[in-house]
Amino acid sequence: MPNVLDVVEKLKRRMARDVVMIDESRKKLETLQPVIEQADDLRIAIENADMRIRRVVRMIGNEQSRSILERTLAGKEYLDRHNQSTPSEKVSLWAFLQEYLQIVKEARVGDIVAFLQAVGIDYAQRQTIESVIRRKPREFKITKRDGQKFVSLFPHWEEYDSSHPKEWMVKKGKKANASSTK
Repeated sequence: MPNVLDVVEKLKRRMARDVVMIDESRKKLETLQPVIEQADDLRIAIENADMRIRRVVRMIGNEQSRSILERTLAGKEYLDRHNQSTPSEKVSLWAFLQEYLQIVKEARVGDIVAFLQAVGIDYAQRQTIESVIRRKPREFKITKRDGQKFVSLFPHWEEYDSSHPKEWMVKKGKKANASSTK
């Protein structure tokens, strides 16, 4: 059996090394923090761009999307890495509306409906578009000019953009499933 004093001495030395290691690690972490934040920002930018690509693929179709993406090396690599959107993949109407309004900046509801139907979103009707706009009051801005209603995105609409299904519903569902398994 090891000598108690030897073990205590080894514990003391290890504790002293750990304190130094913690101090040095914290200092290194502080210097790396801007890089970590930049990496997080890049991950978010990549996720957002990927989401936009998937929305546009669903909006304009696989064939047109593939013809555009195959023109560049990065697009070819993207196609190789990602299985393109399938017809069963659902994209919310408000997501299509957001993509459209990021390009045109402002449009009448009739113009939005005409565009979405022209690209194959058959279920886009005036009532559904107006309903989407009413459900997302922090994202979509309504302006009336010359007796016409124009729709645009609020300047900071991304802050209020919510995923579908709602985040709180997913958390609630997970908690419900976890509690039912106990």
